Amino acid sequence: MFKKEPRIKALSKLKNSDRKKLVQSLKAQLKSDEDISVAGDSIMQTNFISTTAAGTIYTDSNSIPIMFKTKHSDTLYPTSFLLWSNNGLLSTVRTHSVVVENYIFNGADLMIAGTVPPFDSTLTIGTICAVATKEAPDVAIAVGIVKLNLPEYQQVLGKTGVAVEILHHFEDALFSTFKAKLEIPASVKSILQEETTADVAKESDAEQESQSVTEPPSGSEGPDDIAEVLDELTVEDVDYFIRRALYFTMVQDNTLTLPVVASAFMSNHIMRNLPDVDHKKVNIKRTSWKKTAKFLKYFEKEGFLKLKGKGDDLIIVGMNKDKDELKNFVPYKIGNTAKKAASKSDSTQTQGVSVSSVNLYKPINLGQKFIKESNISGGPMYTSLEIRNCINDYIIKKNLVDEKDKKMVMLDDLLFAMVNRKIQNPIFPRIIPRANILEPLIANNFNEYFQLYKGDNTPLFKNPIKGQTPKIDIVTEMKIGRKVVTRVSNFENFRISPEELAADLRKLCSGSTTISETPKKVSEVQVQGPHGQLIIDHFNKSGIPSKFIQFENKVKRQKKKK
Repeated sequence: MFKKEPRIKALSKLKNSDRKKLVQSLKAQLKSDEDISVAGDSIMQTNFISTTAAGTIYTDSNSIPIMFKTKHSDTLYPTSFLLWSNNGLLSTVRTHSVVVENYIFNGADLMIAGTVPPFDSTLTIGTICAVATKEAPDVAIAVGIVKLNLPEYQQVLGKTGVAVEILHHFEDALFSTFKAKLEIPASVKSILQEETTADVAKESDAEQESQSVTEPPSGSEGPDDIAEVLDELTVEDVDYFIRRALYFTMVQDNTLTLPVVASAFMSNHIMRNLPDVDHKKVNIKRTSWKKTAKFLKYFEKEGFLKLKGKGDDLIIVGMNKDKDELKNFVPYKIGNTAKKAASKSDSTQTQGVSVSSVNLYKPINLGQKFIKESNISGGPMYTSLEIRNCINDYIIKKNLVDEKDKKMVMLDDLLFAMVNRKIQNPIFPRIIPRANILEPLIANNFNEYFQLYKGDNTPLFKNPIKGQTPKIDIVTEMKIGRKVVTRVSNFENFRISPEELAADLRKLCSGSTTISETPKKVSEVQVQGPHGQLIIDHFNKSGIPSKFIQFENKVKRQKKKK
């Protein structure tokens, strides 16, 4: 619920009577006989909007979040910070520290296979529970809702399903939002330190065995050979691929411009500069570093990179290309995924971490016959580059190039019908420039689709959507009463919720906002004032380039008086 920092309003103090009612309500919901201890003599409250929910957060007098609830529910959820000072308030599900570090802290729910039986008899479906490690069972790491009848499970090996839906853990954005100072319990701190020590030791071992990391494993000549012969990759193999991708990026990638944020560096460069391997098997989570921040900091320590920032919010600001490993680096053939990502014909990208689009075309009628004749693999949709290659292969196969002018093509019956279909002109020329074939051929014989991708190449839609790539509509106009407003619509195609956008614009434009619906049944956010360029800049910073935005200013400028 709090993977990213929620938007909050100013804190307001509860009345003493409301404070007592709130604490009593929490006790009643949890069926607890113990008194609930809250730091200070007051409780503050504020409304919040996160990426997945909206509701109310309650804090103690030190601005430490102690409980929260969602907008349309009266159920109160204690935070892990409240549970640290009220031990035993919730029944606890125990798990392994590695599950906490690698999964829960990365936003995943707790699966039944990751739990440690036996379970308390109260841990039935729908129960609010705490999650703790088996090493420190009295210290709540997270809070969630039980999704399985846990007392029925005597052993969990081989079992599947979500045991606990995680609502909050102590390293999520809830705590960082309030910037409060709170000391982590010593038992939790020691567990985390042990994890960190283990990671450092792992890195040290990997360096000592540099032959298996820096040299191609299995005696192969290079990464291309490895990708073909290895079905199961070890951690050392994955380390080797990612390390080589970093070297390739530093030596060969001309699209890299500094400074660049860590997420964009990994998704737009490192992952795209891998050889032809399965990205599900070769990614940063499968390396010995586990996290992007650890990977980058390791190579900063080795003298390859220069970083700025703290924690996971890192920016690559410099590179040292004088390292011996880079001077002796032999480039390799990157994978097909990287080639398609580098193609400019059907994709557009923003600077940094942006949304990108790919146009796809599905053949209909004569287009299906043409594709069949071309023997192109893949489908059922194709990029314009693939269709262009089909046309060139078809022209060569049928020997349609004009001998007098190599730029001209003699259309056979199939190409003539495909290019001339909508014109229906009997005197349409049979010999036309090769460059004039692609556009009418696609328009007449293919349906257009689009797919949008996040900066990490994750598709926004399960399947491509029919139609042209969408654009966010921004209109500034004057309403009756001489009031100027700016309307924003068609933003939901980019996975932006109306409530989230309204909250952003309210703060950004310092004006009131309203959410309504256009005649085309799409959501629209309206903000008072002429804020077109300000909103465009906001979308650009969010990763949506200007080519996906359509702005119209209907407010006429007043003529200067002579």
